[in-house]
Amino acid sequence: MSPQPPEILAHKLRRDRSRAIAEAVVAAFTERLKEEAKKQGGFLSRRHIDELNTEFQAKAGQLSGVFEQAFVDAAREQEELKWHAIKRPAFDRLIVKRFENLFIHRGEDGIPHGSVSRRLLPGFFLALNMMMGPESLERFHRLSDAAVERIMKGRLPIDWDLVDLDEKIHDILLDAQFTIAMNFEDTARRGDWFIHITNSNLAPPAGNHDGDASWQLTPRVLHQLLSSLLTDIREAVNDDEAWRHLTEHHPNADRFKLRAILKRLN
Repeated sequence: MSPQPPEILAHKLRRDRSRAIAEAVVAAFTERLKEEAKKQGGFLSRRHIDELNTEFQAKAGQLSGVFEQAFVDAAREQEELKWHAIKRPAFDRLIVKRFENLFIHRGEDGIPHGSVSRRLLPGFFLALNMMMGPESLERFHRLSDAAVERIMKGRLPIDWDLVDLDEKIHDILLDAQFTIAMNFEDTARRGDWFIHITNSNLAPPAGNHDGDASWQLTPRVLHQLLSSLLTDIREAVNDDEAWRHLTEHHPNADRFKLRAILKRLN
């Protein structure tokens, strides 16, 4: 099944949120009216209605908090949809796909989940560029774009789950992850550098009240991010056949060194 276009998904999210807010407000008012009518023998006079109006007005502050949070959630969702809607290099999307499960989001229980803010993306890609070098990064972009064109044959929107299953794409990401992992041989020093680059280039928050307005990358969160980002290379280093395939691209790869680096990053 093809993924829904961003504009359709955005409309659905707005509609669901609006309905939820409306139902919550109406239910609260209805229950309060029933309680008061029961007290008055089943009838409400104009005076009682005026008194209830005063009570409802007093609760406006509580409702404004609910609405404000809804707008915050909507702003974050719009940022997420913008990420998917903007034509970005396929390689960037596939790299982010490896750790997007860590992005901060509000769950169905109404509680924020996740540890990584999307605000890190500008600094993250800057650090990636500096570690890989522009020539290697350009090659990854070129190969990824060509693979997506081959897989999708011009069909839109792009099914990134389908793209992710392609063997050529897997090889591209494996090569990229190998390069990233080897950059962390001096784990502590490279980690401090990565955190500094990322935090110095955070995207501005969606608003002052946004849940991640004060977010910064920390060593703990960096380890979570890298653990998810380097999933494919971690699987390869622990599988003999996958490792032999990797050494076709990297004949000088040291399996024991790489395994030790990945263990420190886990």
